[in-house]
Amino acid sequence: MRLRVRIAAGLVLVLALATSASPAAAQQSEELYPAQSAAKARAILQQMVTALGGRAFLNARDSDCTGQLAQIGHNGQLNNYVGFHDQWLLPDKNRKEYIGKGGNSLVGYLIGVNGPVITSKGTVVMLFNGDHGWMRDNKGAISSQPEDAVKMFDEQLKSSMDYVLRSRLNEKGMKVRYAGSDVVELKPVDWIEFTDGGGPTFRLAVDQSTHLPLRWVVLTRDPEARAQDEIATTYAQFHNVDGIEAPFNITRGQNGREVYQIFITGCKFDSNLSPELFTPASLKHR
Repeated sequence: MRLRVRIAAGLVLVLALATSASPAAAQQSEELYPAQSAAKARAILQQMVTALGGRAFLNARDSDCTGQLAQIGHNGQLNNYVGFHDQWLLPDKNRKEYIGKGGNSLVGYLIGVNGPVITSKGTVVMLFNGDHGWMRDNKGAISSQPEDAVKMFDEQLKSSMDYVLRSRLNEKGMKVRYAGSDVVELKPVDWIEFTDGGGPTFRLAVDQSTHLPLRWVVLTRDPEARAQDEIATTYAQFHNVDGIEAPFNITRGQNGREVYQIFITGCKFDSNLSPELFTPASLKHR
């Protein structure tokens, strides 16, 4: 059978959502001066980082996770399961393998809502290394990722929750404020909002009980269509792995519709992944 791949950028370990209505719909606002709002937001973020593993989370060097990804149909049912092996050498080297068993199709990618469509068995490898990217299809043919795919990878990487918390939180121009309380997935949460004066707006729901992240929302506006695009990621079933709390159930959706769900079966951190894994030469070896 034929393999068709439509490329988009990807990212694991922390990806997905279980979308409900707009994240601000039921929020209860709290009147705070800007300085008070920022201080409260950062205090909640510090609690969350501590719950995620503190220094172990912030200083993680690499991750190596396996699992399955399932498309979510319009009727809400899971189908088209595809295995994956996702490896990161932080911050910007990613190798992702998708394993199809024949008859499977996957719409969606671990970072873009639109992505590869796999319709035949075999393994497809997507590789990104900074501002370069490559792909190996299920027949072993190796090609360079197009420029727009590499650009999308960079944009999605810098919009991910882990990257913002580890690398962007204290950068110049990044503003953080407390955005009120709410109930998400039947759990009381505090919302934190991040803006940098030009890029997308990020919103984070933090579980008031566990202090772990529950939902990450990226809001962008299309100036031509004058419409707002919402990509939301919801995290569940956290497990302590090598001192880091990692979500093993992740769902992603766009503009209120669930698109796919990730089930992680195994994960490792700081296992000294070789940089050679993230070079085009590595794609020559099965």
